[in-house]
Amino acid sequence: MAKDHKPSKRNVTLLTETQEKVAKAQAMFFVDYQGLTHQQLEEARKELRKIDSEVAVVKNTLMNIALQEKNIDVKEKLEGAHATLFSYTDPVATAKVLAAFYKKYQLPKIQFGIFNGEVVDEKVIAKLATIPSREVLLAKLLGGMKSPISGLVYTLKGNLMKLALVLKAVEEKKTAAN
Repeated sequence: MAKDHKPSKRNVTLLTETQEKVAKAQAMFFVDYQGLTHQQLEEARKELRKIDSEVAVVKNTLMNIALQEKNIDVKEKLEGAHATLFSYTDPVATAKVLAAFYKKYQLPKIQFGIFNGEVVDEKVIAKLATIPSREVLLAKLLGGMKSPISGLVYTLKGNLMKLALVLKAVEEKKTAAN
């Protein structure tokens, strides 16, 4: 007689945690972290925490189950050891940290990512890293919106100045005539 195979409590807990991370993440980046020292991994964790991201090593089976809820199938890609970077608020900032870390240590190797519900390759992730930060984009947008308003203010101010000068000239002409 075959025994029922029940998952361990630890695996159930890990699956729940992974499902929560996957549900919360705006993007996920899967990397081969082998070769990174413990100190380098901690450095990456610290940098990622600053931008509301985190890195976790999750069993492939658990990650596949968690991704099934989002109808994402990456079974063929999730082979061997890897770490997942979960980006909760700004995927571009996470991609920038990943790119900077790679530039500094030539590790970790980017395998693939999930962005906007789509599986993307390392080339797309590299392009994400070149996009200006959210703050820079917002500043440019605000500057673009402010520019026409500033122009209008200067134009109106210029017309008011011209009107004031005309009125002053008329006043001086009248006082000179008297």
